[in-house]
Amino acid sequence: MLDGLNILVAEDDAGVAMMLTGILDDLGHRVVAVVDTAEAAIAAATKHPVDLALVDVWLARGSNGLTAVRVLAGRHGIPSIVCSAHSLAEEAQAAGAVAFLGKPFRMAELEAALLRAPSLSLRPAGTGLDGALPGPVPLAR
Repeated sequence: MLDGLNILVAEDDAGVAMMLTGILDDLGHRVVAVVDTAEAAIAAATKHPVDLALVDVWLARGSNGLTAVRVLAGRHGIPSIVCSAHSLAEEAQAAGAVAFLGKPFRMAELEAALLRAPSLSLRPAGTGLDGALPGPVPLAR
């Protein structure tokens, strides 16, 4: 298992966000922020040490999680796993996501995505990525 990661969760459904927080905690990770818009996700990345973002596509107030994925990767070097019932893996990867999980997904699928996300196990938690963001990792849905 990876050392615990600092994870940002961008999810507008409070029940799903609470479930994800519990799963991530059970897997030994820390949820540093839970937000419900792309703008809040981008802002949270400047306030918290974030190793990875877990991002839904359709967020509150009409914001698009793929916008957050692009900015988190491009501006902050933060990789994202996109979780959505309303998007395609290709769209998530085009935005810069390192993995895609179609909702609903199983805990084992999330754990596999966390393990397969490039470079995460090669650096201490909370330090951020050095260099360029690695390419997407396709996952079976």
